[in-house]
Amino acid sequence: MPSFYIEAFKKEKEMTWTELRKKCQRESDYIITLLFTNEVSLITTWVLLRTSVTPNQVTIVSILCALSCGIFYASGMFLWGSFFLFISHMLDCADGNLARAKGIFSPFGRWIDFIGNRTGEVFIFLGVTFYFYWTKEQTLWIILTLIGSIFLLLYYYVVDIALSLKIVKPKQRITSVSLKGVHVKWGIMEPVLYGFIFFSSFGWVKIQILLILFLAISGLVYQAYKTYFHFKST
Repeated sequence: MPSFYIEAFKKEKEMTWTELRKKCQRESDYIITLLFTNEVSLITTWVLLRTSVTPNQVTIVSILCALSCGIFYASGMFLWGSFFLFISHMLDCADGNLARAKGIFSPFGRWIDFIGNRTGEVFIFLGVTFYFYWTKEQTLWIILTLIGSIFLLLYYYVVDIALSLKIVKPKQRITSVSLKGVHVKWGIMEPVLYGFIFFSSFGWVKIQILLILFLAISGLVYQAYKTYFHFKST
C-alpha cells in the first residue's frame, strides 16, 4: 500500500470527535434528521472511520435495509419494517459523512446515492401494496398506494428539473432559521419518511398513505405555482 494512503488512514483514525463533527457538518438539513438521525449517523461514521469500509458500501447496505423494510411491510410486520427504514435512512446520512471524513467523492458515489434513495422508496411502496393485496383490503387502498407513490416520484422529478433550471435554490434555506450552525431545510421528505416510521409502527399505514397523497399533490401544485411566476418574471 502506498505511503500516502497509510498516512491518510492514520489521520482518519486519529480524528477527534470535534473534528469529525466539523468535517461532516452540512450547510443545510431537515430538522429531525439534523437533531436526531444525523447524531446517530455520526456515531456510526466514527466507528466506520476506523475500518476500510467505503461510502459506496454503506450506501449499498442502506439500499438492502430499505429492501428489508419493504419485505417486512409486505408481511405485515410494520414495527420491524420501520426499524429497518430508520436504519436505511441513518446509513444514507452516514455514507455522506464517511465520504466527507475520508475525503472520498466520485460521480458514481453520487449516482448510487441518488438511485438508492429512489429505489428505497419503491421498495417501501411495493411492500405496502403487497400487504394490502395479501390481506384482501379494499382495492381502493391498493390504488391509492400506487397513485401516492407515482405522485411522490413525480414530485421529486419536478423538483430535480426545477433545480437544474435554477428555479429553486439547492439549499432550500428558511431565511434565518438555523440550529447548530446548520440552516434548516423544508420539504416533504421528512413527513414521508418519518411518517412511515411512526404511523406504520402502530399499524396506521392507511393514515400515512393519505398523508402522502396530500403532501405529493400539494407539492406538485406549489412547484407549478413557483415555476409559473419564475418564467413570468423572466
